[in-house]
Amino acid sequence: MTSASEKSPKRINDIILGPFERRALPWMARRLPAWVTPDHLTFLGQYSAVLIGVAYWLTMFSYNWLWVANLGFVLNWVGDSLDGTLARVRKIERHRYGFFVDHYSDTVAVFFMCLGMGVSPIMDLRIALFLMVIYFAMMTLVYIVSLSRDVFKISFAGVGPTEIRIVIMIVNTVVYFTNNPRITIFGNSFTLFDWMGISAAVILFFVYIISAEIERRKLDKLDPPPNRRIDQEIQDGDGNGRKPASVIVPSVKEQPKSAQKK
Repeated sequence: MTSASEKSPKRINDIILGPFERRALPWMARRLPAWVTPDHLTFLGQYSAVLIGVAYWLTMFSYNWLWVANLGFVLNWVGDSLDGTLARVRKIERHRYGFFVDHYSDTVAVFFMCLGMGVSPIMDLRIALFLMVIYFAMMTLVYIVSLSRDVFKISFAGVGPTEIRIVIMIVNTVVYFTNNPRITIFGNSFTLFDWMGISAAVILFFVYIISAEIERRKLDKLDPPPNRRIDQEIQDGDGNGRKPASVIVPSVKEQPKSAQKK
């Protein structure tokens, strides 16, 4: 469920946990009951994100809700990772529909997660919104690369959504046991969860800038300007030092008479 065309783009998912997911997800998909559809799993991923956001908001009453948020991340992984896998295993892929529903759901999920963090007592709203904007920028980069280079890249530097979920779950656990202490660095006092959010946002920002530049250079080579393309054709030739036909200029004798008179 990852392509806007009839043919799925090449998937690049070289995350740290990639070997585990490539074995586990098809195994899980084959054992799901027949009545479970990819849409069911997509909605599970979407509504579990709402659960995460609500759980974060409810931490104003008790940090025990962080365990509910962790459960939501597990359910979100199941739904978000298995929907496309189930469609591929059963050979019922709907590329354009799947592309839309899958990524629309991802957008809604990130919105509710970050909003829930921001309205909770464990994270400053400004930091949560900044984190959301950076993550949306990363998602946009994925979509642009998918359309311009026919490559669906869902991981950067070996890190993808699965690793991010695990890191957040670990942070939730640490916050629960430490009671989210305030930490002052260079005169700025924020909670532990705030500092984790700031660190994640800064890292994602630089990953975005570097990844965008790498993609720009790849596309510049794949789609060079006309003058560079012709120069390359001249350099390549046909293996015998002759110019390719596409860049041979007609001689005076071969030109039309009207052109010779001029």
